[in-house]
Amino acid sequence: MKKKIMILEDSLIVSKLMASMLASQGYEISEFDSVGDIINLKEKIDLAILDYQLPDGNGLEAAENLKKRFPGLPMILLTARGSAVSQADAEAAGIKTFLEKPVDSQDLLNTIKLFLD
Repeated sequence: MKKKIMILEDSLIVSKLMASMLASQGYEISEFDSVGDIINLKEKIDLAILDYQLPDGNGLEAAENLKKRFPGLPMILLTARGSAVSQADAEAAGIKTFLEKPVDSQDLLNTIKLFLD
């Protein structure tokens, strides 16, 4: 069965590039562009990729929401250089790791495989 990855990214270009690359690796992808879009998410997901800066909040808020409904869900936070996210805040929200934008596709794949394989 295909592993399902959720992408929460407000840049359509970035989201589509990640989705295409991950789909080509055999993953099933769900794309969202705001925290509000995932508030009532019910579908089972195996991993979440969360952008830090979103139009209606941030990736830590999204992670807190997902952690309550999907305990143990691996989550990767995408941050811009110089982002004000602390490791402690990320860990408290359930974030397993950070990747800095622009994200190298091989780094992203390797990180995902650590959690899903």
